[in-house]
Amino acid sequence: MNEPVWKIKKEICDVGTRIWQRGYCAGNEGNHSVRIGADRVLCTPTGLSKGFLSPEDICLTDMDGNQVEPNPRGRKRTSEVLLHLAIYRKRDDVKAVVHSHPPHATAFAIANIPLPEGIHPEAEVFLGKVPMARFAMPSTPDLPESIVPLIGSETNTVLMGNHGTVNFSSTLIDTYYK
Repeated sequence: MNEPVWKIKKEICDVGTRIWQRGYCAGNEGNHSVRIGADRVLCTPTGLSKGFLSPEDICLTDMDGNQVEPNPRGRKRTSEVLLHLAIYRKRDDVKAVVHSHPPHATAFAIANIPLPEGIHPEAEVFLGKVPMARFAMPSTPDLPESIVPLIGSETNTVLMGNHGTVNFSSTLIDTYYK
């Protein structure tokens, strides 16, 4: 990625504000990340509302989930970074991941009902088929294990059983739109 890191951090904050304003994450929920190199990922911190992020809050990890530089505000990386890293390892073309709780999609996930197909043309074009993962406890290895097998070359969204959604694409803005 050729963009300066400060610009990517700002975009992460801007997307966090949009997600929070739309009600896709309440309180400190959700997380997102951008892969900036073969072994480097910028991610949102744990325990902080996505609506109030600043570039100094964004954390840098390696592909093993280790925070590789001190955060100027003492923030720690999201506890869900292992999910993000598993998606990056599964798909080389993915450069951004967003996990959130959009109310309508989350309702389907909680009810264990797959998203209907053939109803909304834009959803068909931009999302394609959206698989549903079994419930897995957040912040554990079970979460990526429940999702990664469902990811194919055409997949860009997965409903997380009893939880929310995870979206991924080649840019953070495209991921947010999904």
